[in-house]
Amino acid sequence: MANGLTFTIDGNTLALVFDQKLGRPIGTAFVFIKPNWAVTAKHVVIDKGIPRSDLFLHFVRGESNARFLYADKHLDLAVLEVAMSPCERPLFPAHTSLAGAGGLITAGYKPSKVGTDGSPSIEVNSVPVFTVDTRNGREGPEESIFFEASFSEGGHSGGPVFGAGGGVVGVVIEHFKNGGKLTARAISIAPLVAHLQFQI
Repeated sequence: MANGLTFTIDGNTLALVFDQKLGRPIGTAFVFIKPNWAVTAKHVVIDKGIPRSDLFLHFVRGESNARFLYADKHLDLAVLEVAMSPCERPLFPAHTSLAGAGGLITAGYKPSKVGTDGSPSIEVNSVPVFTVDTRNGREGPEESIFFEASFSEGGHSGGPVFGAGGGVVGVVIEHFKNGGKLTARAISIAPLVAHLQFQI
């Protein structure tokens, strides 16, 4: 909940992205539109220009192998195909105009946070204050969402940013220092949705 923003999602829409060669989480992903599609940041699943080949997703209920499916040419967005998804209700898109006075909610992997059994877990955070910035990108208008993210430790990359009703308005792609404060940047999910609508 963020300033009255409340919704319920299937816990298996969120996942940790693992590289089996590294044996540790490398980012966050979320099941989107279809049960076997998981969205994340492109830099999480591509290393030195080559898609990682030993990926798996860790869900609340089990794990599944995943393979690289698609990456946006210009934006830090990628889609994985999940072999066996435990998710019954995938997340759905929302426009940044729905990121209103109720604030936002973001979710992502925090390396210092572990579950009761010592395993890595995903943290959910309230974002009461944010700004939306629109710039002209290579493929047209590109919207970014900026917010203070003192909670971020790097593993939030690829995590969803939720607006009203639980719709995904953006994907976290980076964090940086801004005036001494840790700030996160997410990019609008809209360009990816435009591509995926032709794959359904």
